[in-house]
Amino acid sequence: MNNLLSIAVLVATSLTRMALLRWARNGLAAVGLLAAFSSPASAASFTMFGSSIVVPSRPAAGTIVARDYLTTQQVCGAAQCSLGGGTLSLYPNGGSSSVTGPDISTNIPGLNTRILFNGVAQRGGMINMTITAPVEVQLVATGSTISSGSLAGTASSPEYFIYANDYLRISLSAKVTVVDGTCSVPNQTITLLPTSSTKFTGVGNSQGTQSFNLNFTNCPAGFNRVGYSLVPVGSETTVPGALPLSTGSTATGARIRVANASGNPVTFNTSIPLTAYSQATGGSYSVPYQASYVQTGTSVKPGTVNGQMQVLLDYQ
Repeated sequence: MNNLLSIAVLVATSLTRMALLRWARNGLAAVGLLAAFSSPASAASFTMFGSSIVVPSRPAAGTIVARDYLTTQQVCGAAQCSLGGGTLSLYPNGGSSSVTGPDISTNIPGLNTRILFNGVAQRGGMINMTITAPVEVQLVATGSTISSGSLAGTASSPEYFIYANDYLRISLSAKVTVVDGTCSVPNQTITLLPTSSTKFTGVGNSQGTQSFNLNFTNCPAGFNRVGYSLVPVGSETTVPGALPLSTGSTATGARIRVANASGNPVTFNTSIPLTAYSQATGGSYSVPYQASYVQTGTSVKPGTVNGQMQVLLDYQ
């Protein structure tokens, strides 16, 4: 159930830009985790998801229902962590036998888990890379009805993910409770007013700001936390908050930028808490955002700009 938000602008001799923002109503849920390793003083061990987590009972197969993260500072005490050719082992159910993955089973029917380095799900085997983003662990729906229970591993060493023997160890132990239902994000279209390409003054300069709301409707009660991630479709740009160009774009040197209500560019691919959500009552909520043109090249050529962004939900 993907919902579509489009931001469009059409101008004859000015800049035209259209941003399409798609969101999944049964969004995501991920479990973020570990960061990486440069030269830690001792083995880094983490338990993800805390002591309890609440997830939807019937999400579609492939839905990321929960996520958790570990920063590089937590893992190696630096902004970047070097994984120097050690072996990453993945243990289904926190058991004693490893598999290739990247998705492995948990002790909860209907839930798999995976680990991501630099946003990419990792298979078991030798890893040689530098991690610059938070390590993420996700809980992923298999399509079967999810049951309540515990994620705790079954082996004497119950880790699900181990890198370089004792270098990094990731366990899951939360008790899982299920809630019937999810939030929805309705379709909407947002149109930016035309603007002239001559107004831009340099890379990062924005024009034609338009306010809009992300609407979250019919959220059931009972979740500990509801979050959402803004995920651009395509390669990210070096200009913060700028959506990649998509099919049909004719303008060059400019894109659509998404910012929060204060005008600060959004951070993509990171779970944002829906702070207004009430665990006791559930309900519907609106979160204010802004869209604008932003210069991304040395010069701006008039035309149409298309971009897409997914809004993915996650629950804990």
